[in-house]
Amino acid sequence: MYIALAQAYKAIDNSQEYLSTLQRARQLFPKHKNILFLLVDFYAQNKTYQALTPIIAEAIAYEPDNIELYYLAGFAHENVGNIAEAKNYYSKVLNLEEGNYDANLALGLIYLNEYLKDKNNLEAQYMAQDYLLKANGIKPYATNALKGLALFYEATGDQEQLDRVNLLLNQLSNN
Repeated sequence: MYIALAQAYKAIDNSQEYLSTLQRARQLFPKHKNILFLLVDFYAQNKTYQALTPIIAEAIAYEPDNIELYYLAGFAHENVGNIAEAKNYYSKVLNLEEGNYDANLALGLIYLNEYLKDKNNLEAQYMAQDYLLKANGIKPYATNALKGLALFYEATGDQEQLDRVNLLLNQLSNN
């Protein structure tokens, strides 16, 4: 009944009542999977990551092989500043699908950010390079991975690789 009422609010584009109805339903039926997933979807669509992070692990428990949920959990935690949790969830994506471009890129950019903040952090330097190169290997012409590699090579002073990446970025922007 609550789901039907929530869907009716959604149909008339009343997102506040939709959310309120789902939240009330969740209080009454805390173990109801469909209500949980509707809330996860709502919070993700509205980029309400602060509300998403406390419930995403429960959703994953219902679907432990759902790569999209793990990635969403990583992204949500990254957006609220829980970088260690974000790394953990992105790593779980890679445990399920080693060749996942988005998780490799996300981890590469997290480690790149850590390296840019502390150039003596050799682990962050190695991890940034490793994940960014994996992402680039999966999607060789994806500009996000190339831009990450450009920042990395600029920071490490590898002019030859920086020139190579910048040349490719320029070629892609001219197409």
